[in-house]
Amino acid sequence: AFERILNASGNEFQVVRRPMNETDKSRTIAVFPTDWPAQADDKLIGTSNREPYQSLYRVKIESSYISGDSIEGRRQFSIDAKSIRAILYRDTAFHVALTSLTEVFMGSTEKVIKYDVLRQEFMAGKTTVGFQYVAVTELSITTEIRP
Repeated sequence: AFERILNASGNEFQVVRRPMNETDKSRTIAVFPTDWPAQADDKLIGTSNREPYQSLYRVKIESSYISGDSIEGRRQFSIDAKSIRAILYRDTAFHVALTSLTEVFMGSTEKVIKYDVLRQEFMAGKTTVGFQYVAVTELSITTEIRP
């Protein structure tokens, strides 16, 4: 979804499914899971299921912009960071795709029931190729598991 929407305006974004590394080029967006905290007290009464009926997954979205000009870099970076938030909150295709995710595994069905944008952090620094600006957006995804 990110690549489709962001590249529609003629920009060149690259989306990867891993944390960013130092060799990634400007306008790389990295999307990857960070953790799954167990919901130990979240079990349905009257079922034989020993696992929680809801799961929480956390996902990070890292975006980077590198520029030789610090003013232009900050300007474009702020637009890119806001665009990511807008996609998460407003894009209908993204919402439909994410909330349609379902997995059947070992006799149970797990389905996305909600997601929340938790925060977006910003970092900046000078590199050998210019100024690098990074936004890290944290997303939580709640699923429901039914036998």
